[in-house]
Amino acid sequence: MEMAERLGAILRALQITEIEYSLSGGGDSGETTLEHVTYAGDPEAHDLPDVPIFISDSGQIRHLPELLEAIVADAPDGDWVNNEGGFGTVYVRPFEDEENLSIECDMSFREDGDYGDDDDDDQFVDDDLIDDDDASLAVTVDVVVGEVAP
Repeated sequence: MEMAERLGAILRALQITEIEYSLSGGGDSGETTLEHVTYAGDPEAHDLPDVPIFISDSGQIRHLPELLEAIVADAPDGDWVNNEGGFGTVYVRPFEDEENLSIECDMSFREDGDYGDDDDDDQFVDDDLIDDDDASLAVTVDVVVGEVAP
């Protein structure tokens, strides 16, 4: 079973309907932050359960939060961490697709690699401000992930 299928099955078994992460990158680093986890029939935000998923070849136990964070960090098109300074939100919805995790990315990128401390709002490219002739920066992707390396 592929990792995305395994994680999707586990999230559905836990009755998790949506997981939201925020991503913020700039320079040569980025941060992936879990914002909330929503369960079926429970609108309150929760933490992601620290469930072990598998044991790697080196004997390391791999847990749900770390594996999902890796998938979310790889989901956006483009290099949101290095030099582009991307930021946005990633949603994981396990019930959208029976076999794979449905992952929706809503990302924006700073213009011309500008990520200094003196940024103001008009220095950012936002997908709501893009002309119809330009490609939208917001993307929706279905992620199929192979086994995660130890």
